[in-house]
Amino acid sequence: MRRLPFALILLTFLYATAVFSQTPPPDCACESQSLPETLAVVNDVKIPSSDIRKSTSDSVTQLQQRVVEARKRELDLMINSKLLALEAEKRGITTVKLLDQEVVTKVKKPGPTEAQAFYDQNKARIKGEFKDVVDDIIAYLLEQAQQQEAKTFADSLRASNEVKVLVPNATPPAAPADRARVFATIKGEKITSGDVEDALLPLIFDVQQQVYKLRKDELELSINDTLLDQEAQKRQITTNALLAAEVKPNPVTDQQAQTFYDQNKERVSGDFTQTKDAIRQYLEQIEVRQAERAFVEKLRAAATIQTFLVAPESPAQH
Repeated sequence: MRRLPFALILLTFLYATAVFSQTPPPDCACESQSLPETLAVVNDVKIPSSDIRKSTSDSVTQLQQRVVEARKRELDLMINSKLLALEAEKRGITTVKLLDQEVVTKVKKPGPTEAQAFYDQNKARIKGEFKDVVDDIIAYLLEQAQQQEAKTFADSLRASNEVKVLVPNATPPAAPADRARVFATIKGEKITSGDVEDALLPLIFDVQQQVYKLRKDELELSINDTLLDQEAQKRQITTNALLAAEVKPNPVTDQQAQTFYDQNKERVSGDFTQTKDAIRQYLEQIEVRQAERAFVEKLRAAATIQTFLVAPESPAQH
């Protein structure tokens, strides 16, 4: 019988009894800093954090929602992981062997008949003929069956052990002292808020880094726009007129277009004659962006710029 990799089975087991609340999600509690009112000063002109928050709000929320959802699951994951280790120790086997006995070997691999039935019920959402996707369908059905078996096993371990869950959802500590809050006990062994938060540290740091990069990139764009506006005002012209006067991209030759085509022909639809104009337009856009960056860098070099956005610190540095 085909078997899923142990790592997948383990994740399936650990997530098997995760409960998702229908109430509004709690705060992320994963900001690396309190943003100051002013994130940058460009030649005495302030760039407020409210501008950056507004422009990055949706993307930041999506990233931080990963932590919110992970925190919902983490307590159940820790309970199931501990139960799995305790049961394996009691039987004198490894967790790999335990999952093999209780999950993998108990699930019969689906056959072509089951796969055909699934295909017929879902053909509107499946690309390809049955003969082309039958192996993928069987693998999917096997995975689903093993997930259900893992949930059944996890539920049985909870029922046969002294598991007390004291909170409906794990919530972040409001103060350092809250890290001692007990969320659950397994045969008297405590799982605290601090345990949950420590388990989430790598994910939280990853989200913090991505949020920082989003805000930093947006701040840099805002600084550039401010410098262009200031220079245009000094010359008493529009920013478009300023860019037209100062941004002088290098012309793109047919030879450059041919070289690009030769280097990328596997990714280009059509021969060089058919695609030359599109390639030149693409290369010309690159030249314009490079010329714009060069002009902005010149303005930056002559400006006084202060920034106050701080990069997150790695948990290992604390």
